Amino acid sequence: MNESSSLIARYQEESIRTLSKGELILRLYDEVLKNLKYACRLFRDGNAQAAKKCTGKCRKILNYLIVILDRKYRLAEPLSRIYSYLIGQIIKANATGDTAGLERAVPQLEELRDAWAQSIKSIRIRGGEGRRNVGT
Repeated sequence: MNESSSLIARYQEESIRTLSKGELILRLYDEVLKNLKYACRLFRDGNAQAAKKCTGKCRKILNYLIVILDRKYRLAEPLSRIYSYLIGQIIKANATGDTAGLERAVPQLEELRDAWAQSIKSIRIRGGEGRRNVGT
């Protein structure tokens, strides 16, 4: 890796470390959405192998989102069911190549992402969630 690539990688790593928890979740949603949309296109183009790499990333992120749910909140269980449903749609698409379930999931996930973004904005306005310290 050359020096400029190394600097870019360090900058990206540092920018992620300084995100709030809410901002990290938004990034995860963005990554799932990007990969779901790309997987749909790849499946339609007949490139199932590449599509499955994208859906694999989505599954890992969605499983992570399930694991980090704080079960003391009532919203945790419905979110867990939604994430599990999305994982099921991914498994179905991988098995059949049919993207209909994934395509229906994208707007649902976009809606969740937008709700998170609005919540984070609201918290910031009220002076809540601060940025995480590096190393925490």
